[in-house]
Amino acid sequence: MMNPVASRESPVEQERRSWVEREQRFKDREEEFQRRIGAAATPEEVRELKLAFGEERRSFRREAVELGKRSPGLSVAMHQIMWARWTEVAVEHELEARGAFGELIAHPESGVILREFRASLVAIAASAHTVEAVFGDVKYLIPEQPRRDKRHKVLRHAFGVAFGVSGPEDQLLGRELSWLFTGRDSAAHPYTEPEAPVQHPAGINTGAEHSHFNAVTSGRAVDTAMAVLKLAESPRQPDSRWIERWANEREPYHKNIEELRRSRDAEPLRSP
Repeated sequence: MMNPVASRESPVEQERRSWVEREQRFKDREEEFQRRIGAAATPEEVRELKLAFGEERRSFRREAVELGKRSPGLSVAMHQIMWARWTEVAVEHELEARGAFGELIAHPESGVILREFRASLVAIAASAHTVEAVFGDVKYLIPEQPRRDKRHKVLRHAFGVAFGVSGPEDQLLGRELSWLFTGRDSAAHPYTEPEAPVQHPAGINTGAEHSHFNAVTSGRAVDTAMAVLKLAESPRQPDSRWIERWANEREPYHKNIEELRRSRDAEPLRSP
């Protein structure tokens, strides 16, 4: 349980952390129960273990109802894994930008550059949202992280703790997250002023924004999100059993991510 005096998290964050930690500790006890069942020497010992843990489970559920976290009686609880949904959005729009990029190469004077630009805006923003959503999914499974002046630094260090990222891999992750969130911020919080034309990756001179948001930069953004997802799928050195268990529980979603990787490979970016 976090110490409210020492914590820098908001009251809402502290409440969420307390709830997640409570749930994880109970999962720890479930795993211990299964180990003890497996090691039980007699049917009588198995029966006693089941009776004891059954009461503990009922008490756990009663407390959840009293806390207002669960409905009394039978109910179904559901939620979306948002990083999985944001990855779908990112890849869908990256592929749209790739298609527009190919048309732009074939017909430089066409208006397709605006379609590429719009798709790239979404792909880059959705890639950043994917990374944010992974952090949101593990935030309360690791110790509270110090506040930092840049969002990409918060994410980099949290992933380093959660997944055991270090050395050159950590440095690369830091650079790519910095690049991604600089792009996301320039799209969401723009400082707009006239600039000289800049060369687009397709070889034409156009507005500076088109050089920042295009099929090439969309690919880099999605690559960054995919790199984070790969770390989350198979953590090098998980911070705790909680992270290890989380990765196992999310395995079905990573199978869908693998399909998205294949769809990207099947439609490579056309060279100018």
